[in-house]
Amino acid sequence: MKFAKFFIIPIAAVLFFGCSSSQNSTYGMTYKWNGTGADVQVGEDSYKIHMPTSFPAGNDVFHIINSSSMTHTFKISGNGVESSTPEIPANGSTDLAVTLAPGTYHVICTMLGHADLGMRLDVTVTQGH
Repeated sequence: MKFAKFFIIPIAAVLFFGCSSSQNSTYGMTYKWNGTGADVQVGEDSYKIHMPTSFPAGNDVFHIINSSSMTHTFKISGNGVESSTPEIPANGSTDLAVTLAPGTYHVICTMLGHADLGMRLDVTVTQGH
């Protein structure tokens, strides 16, 4: 029975904490209306995506900064849209321009296992600014 405690408790902790998403994780990230859409700040670190969870529709530009020591990506999909960045190296950055209509979109890091470890969230794109 002691053997089971040493394995069951750590496995349960990993499943509970490791599979949580970064949902609603703005972490100080904001957006600014650029006249035709939103300039959205995105921060990626160790298994978290930090960004506003709601911003206006239009010609949106995601300014992504990877502040971790590992490679990440950024993919947004939903409502017939699927767009992603190439790999973003540690401490690197890139921009991704996407035209988005109002609705719900899914954001993930496509690196193997990263979404399962928390790099995923849903965002709402709203009508107007």
